[in-house]
Amino acid sequence: MRYFTILTTTVALARVLTSFLVLLLSLASPGHPQDGAYSAPADLDTLVQNAQTVVRGQVTSARLEPHPQFSNLQTVVVTLTVGKVLKGEATSTLTFRQYLWDDRDLPVFAGYKGAGELLLFLNPISPYGLTSPVGLEQGRFRILRDAKGNRYALNGRGNVGLFSQVASKASARGLTLSKSVTEMMKQPSGQVPLDAFEEAVHALIGARK
Repeated sequence: MRYFTILTTTVALARVLTSFLVLLLSLASPGHPQDGAYSAPADLDTLVQNAQTVVRGQVTSARLEPHPQFSNLQTVVVTLTVGKVLKGEATSTLTFRQYLWDDRDLPVFAGYKGAGELLLFLNPISPYGLTSPVGLEQGRFRILRDAKGNRYALNGRGNVGLFSQVASKASARGLTLSKSVTEMMKQPSGQVPLDAFEEAVHALIGARK
């Protein structure tokens, strides 16, 4: 009985250590410097430069699912119907898997359950098939509409600090920002017009609209 108890404890500990190792490796992977329960402030230029894929689309499903290789890791699998690709490549449907860091995210599946239309700045996919928005909630924007149908973008931190130093970074790279983008960037926080926001993303990528 004692041997069985020791063996059971050892197996459980091995599973925990394996899960922890997976997380450490994910943290060390290039393109995932922000991962963690808390992420450092990230402005729009940081989001654009670190994202492999930037897409806007409608969430069609979000389901909880253990990681296929590491059953102790809880993940959310999100599927979007893609409406627009701003950076990278994506088909008309995009599915990705994100690790759930906090049990408090389970009821809302880390903000994807019933989220509607989102604009996402997604990191490269790790060797373990995981990705997440750059800066976590900072790289996930809800698309809001007013009574007139105008659309706005707002991230999980209320866009606080989103445009800090962005104009100077753009200028240093020789990028020109339009008047509408420049005016938008004067806002310290709060929702911003989607058209001007996406124009800013294109400008920071260096791509044509």
